[in-house]
Amino acid sequence: MREIFENVLAAAKSAAVSIMDVAPVKATAAGALAFATGSHGTALMAFAILILIDLLTKYLSLSAQRLNDRNLPSGLWQCLIGIYAAFKDGYIKSELMKTKFAGKIILYMVLVSAAIQVDVMARGEDLFLKAAWYYLAGTEFISIAENLRDAGVQSLDPLLVFIRTRLGGLK
Repeated sequence: MREIFENVLAAAKSAAVSIMDVAPVKATAAGALAFATGSHGTALMAFAILILIDLLTKYLSLSAQRLNDRNLPSGLWQCLIGIYAAFKDGYIKSELMKTKFAGKIILYMVLVSAAIQVDVMARGEDLFLKAAWYYLAGTEFISIAENLRDAGVQSLDPLLVFIRTRLGGLK
């Protein structure tokens, strides 16, 4: 039984990593599909872009961590330039980042699909769908702001405090 579980887990991990193998081609195809399918496809593309921005800002924060560990200057520009070195030194692990990206997209698609089904059942005006979109976009925005703060952009602290105060600690 354990061997079966390990094989299924290995297959799932392999599938998640292979999703990113030809990312530029897939992103181009997703963009064309988004324009062809209307609001849901466009929203999916927007979330993919938000997640990519979140991923880039996470790279910046991990690069800043590397620079701080080495007592080097860690301004935003230095963090951007230091991303490659952070990869080399193991601060950024591409396989982990790929699976997190793929996992987020899949999770978002499941949540949005469920919201669409609830709206269909309630014969509503896309109330649950819009709520899901706002929540997911807000969560990504907060994550991006936190990553930038961790990368050295301290001017985002008041915004994060304001958001947490108003929204009761979202995220």
